[in-house]
Amino acid sequence: MARVVISGYYGFQNAGDEAVLYSMVKALRSFLPGLEISVLSNAPRQTATSLNVEGVNRWQPMAVFKALRRADLVISGGGSLFQNVTGWKSLFYYLGIVLLARLLRKPVVIYAQGLGPLKQPFSRWLTGKVLNMVQLITLRDSDSRKLLEELNVRRPQVYVTADPVLGLEPGDLDLSSGEKKWHDLGLTGPVIGISVRTWPGTEGCWPVLARVADKLVDEGWQVVFIPFQFPGDVEACRQVARLMQNRSVVIKENMDFKTIMGLIGRMQFLIGMRLHALILAAVMGIPFLALPYDPKVAAFARTVEQPSTTTLAGITCQGLTAAVQEALAQRDEHAERVRAAAVELRPRALDNARLVVEYLKKIVAED
Repeated sequence: MARVVISGYYGFQNAGDEAVLYSMVKALRSFLPGLEISVLSNAPRQTATSLNVEGVNRWQPMAVFKALRRADLVISGGGSLFQNVTGWKSLFYYLGIVLLARLLRKPVVIYAQGLGPLKQPFSRWLTGKVLNMVQLITLRDSDSRKLLEELNVRRPQVYVTADPVLGLEPGDLDLSSGEKKWHDLGLTGPVIGISVRTWPGTEGCWPVLARVADKLVDEGWQVVFIPFQFPGDVEACRQVARLMQNRSVVIKENMDFKTIMGLIGRMQFLIGMRLHALILAAVMGIPFLALPYDPKVAAFARTVEQPSTTTLAGITCQGLTAAVQEALAQRDEHAERVRAAAVELRPRALDNARLVVEYLKKIVAED
């Protein structure tokens, strides 16, 4: 049986990235049952247990080397691995995995990634050089395709698909843990979820967001802060909640993506910074307002025809209040649009796995 290795930001208690990995594994095995999958993870035992894969410690060079050497194909993705906003070490790590795989003469697929931002000339040059060595690239958005062209990546075949998580069908998942969490929190009436994260330059908008959240409570909404990255997002949620005059609910526990999906599916609206908070809302058919700290957030909002604010750094209370009120006034229309968009994007999300399996079968047959 064919064996693949998946490299990405896994095992770091980030619900969005774990949803990506789950979606990848599920889709790949739907096209090729019995496929042997190894995942480079920060928590290899947990990853192995939860997904029935081989977990490989991403920080042990010899273990990574052995996994790559045994592979028929190496997959890099999904997510936003090739960017240097979070620092150069992350970019060099993921490029290094691709380069090592190619030195071992293993074919590499870039899987449903969102590329960039890449700010320094050397980072752009190096990323372009390494990506020209891979065999197949699938991208989750057209902006990434434009960046690929700017990097002079010409050799591999390139397809614009969609984020893997958009391939999920809620009816196929056990979301009962989210239902239980909803009841444990004692939530009733109309509920708005808020997803925030720490990011340079955005802390100044916390007082603005707190005032808007207070206004929502005054109007009869319950406000629930949902962390995606544990524990970092919990602190960001607490910072906003502390600035509020009214009561809100801050979820302080580490939740898996299925619990979060179950929770969001019971809500009437979501206000979110995290990309995968918005993607999970779309999968569940819940309208949202995007708070774009990164171009990828605004790009996704456009894709599913949902409203978005301006960049957070310069947002005002008046501007955010107006954006929220307008979005809520058109909530039914936004819900129809996001549901229709999710249905349209699902086949494109599954195309990532289909293209990989078609290529994998081809190279295995040739061997």
